[in-house]
Amino acid sequence: MSSFRDSAAPRYLPLNRNQIRLQPLDVERLIDPQHPARKIWGVVEGLDLSGFEAAARAVEGHAGRSAHSPQLLVSIWIYAYSKGLHSAREIARQMEYEPGLQWLTALRPVNHHTLSDFRVNHGEALRELFTQVLAMLTMKKLITLERVATDGTKIRANVNKKSFSRAERIRRHLKLARQHIGELERQEAEEQTTKQQQAARRRAARDEEQRLAEALAEIQRLQAAKKHDKKKEPHASTTDAQARFMHTSDGGLAPSYNVQIAADAHSGLIVDVEAINDPQDAAQLAPAADRLRDSFGRYPQQMLADAGYTNHETVVAMQTRQIDFYGVMTGRTKQPSGRAEQRDPAYHFTCFHHDAEANEMVCPQGKRLSFRQERELSGGRRILQWAATGQDCRACSVRQKCCPNLKIGKRGRTVSLQQAHPAVDAFDRKMQRESAQAIYKQRAALVEFPNAWIKQKLGLRRFATRGLPKVRCEALWAALTYNLQRAFRLAPELAMGG
Repeated sequence: MSSFRDSAAPRYLPLNRNQIRLQPLDVERLIDPQHPARKIWGVVEGLDLSGFEAAARAVEGHAGRSAHSPQLLVSIWIYAYSKGLHSAREIARQMEYEPGLQWLTALRPVNHHTLSDFRVNHGEALRELFTQVLAMLTMKKLITLERVATDGTKIRANVNKKSFSRAERIRRHLKLARQHIGELERQEAEEQTTKQQQAARRRAARDEEQRLAEALAEIQRLQAAKKHDKKKEPHASTTDAQARFMHTSDGGLAPSYNVQIAADAHSGLIVDVEAINDPQDAAQLAPAADRLRDSFGRYPQQMLADAGYTNHETVVAMQTRQIDFYGVMTGRTKQPSGRAEQRDPAYHFTCFHHDAEANEMVCPQGKRLSFRQERELSGGRRILQWAATGQDCRACSVRQKCCPNLKIGKRGRTVSLQQAHPAVDAFDRKMQRESAQAIYKQRAALVEFPNAWIKQKLGLRRFATRGLPKVRCEALWAALTYNLQRAFRLAPELAMGG
């Protein structure tokens, strides 16, 4: 006898996805009380955002569509960066389902054009907002400015390598672009196209013309500044004229920007950020110190930087600002290189004796070299040079040991001494001490951590925008996000608007 189970097929609940269902939704309960979106909103709520309101068109008592508040847009971008989102289109798409964005917007999505424009159109207000957050963190004693470490990191530009061209090619394309604009104006008078289509065509053509003109102007600026190899003609990108080829951390060479970051030693918070298109860090420490003074009203007591920043100019600049600077040895030499590798060690310049009273150098053979010239170099350095007479060197029995392959005319062997600025001598002596080396070793852990956080956690390995002003805004958004994320861990009361 068969059972009921053996004679009947299993029955399951049907699935109908072709239906529309209305159900109540409590927006306030979309996220938990400790959700990052709530923390960000609580902090932004207490900041002065009047700098973002200068371009507002809709005002009370007048006609016009109401705009999204700066508090909302600032909160959206900080939250988006914390999630590794840098695309305005992707943020707008995720507003349809991501709980944090739904809660921030109260289920009212924001157009991606609005998001994109807000991110880059308020550079000064964004810098002021960053300064406000620094002031808040200083009041919480999370920033002391006693010791600051500085470093640069290369972040790729939003540009293709193939967009770089020489001046001649850019001029040809610029000429064609201007001809195209003229043709469009003639066609619009003949064709039956809408005003919207005509405006779109003109805008696209003029944007292309502007990009080409900017690239040509950048090449001319590089030629005037001589910041390129003399044997190689400079080139620029036709989509982002200010991007530069730089060596990246993965060993490659790609169009990038150099993001300068300064971190406070007390809590590892970023106290200064700036984006530049100079691949070298050599001249960036003094400007960073000046920006810190502008933000905090004073210079840091100590600054740490690696070999890329350590040079005579930097050491003197730090001494002038009364900042205790820690870096590597300056690597200066007492004698410019030349035939030293061919010379007998017995006739090295250190074997010459200086007669201070006569201001002459005396060679190992007893011949006297008269003072010839003094040259001023950057960083407070001086080059002093003495020269022997050609007659003395021609008659010298050890000429090939002292000055091999030297063509002797009126003058013979020369000896040059480099005199450094007193601040450089003091710096090199300080960096030979173990205590100074111990302080300098803290640099990597302090400033390379926020660099890695911005690239790994926030995902900012390539900028989403083009042009130095917009790139600087992106760097500020990333630094602002990093500071708030770290501050929420160090001072939980900030999450409650404390």
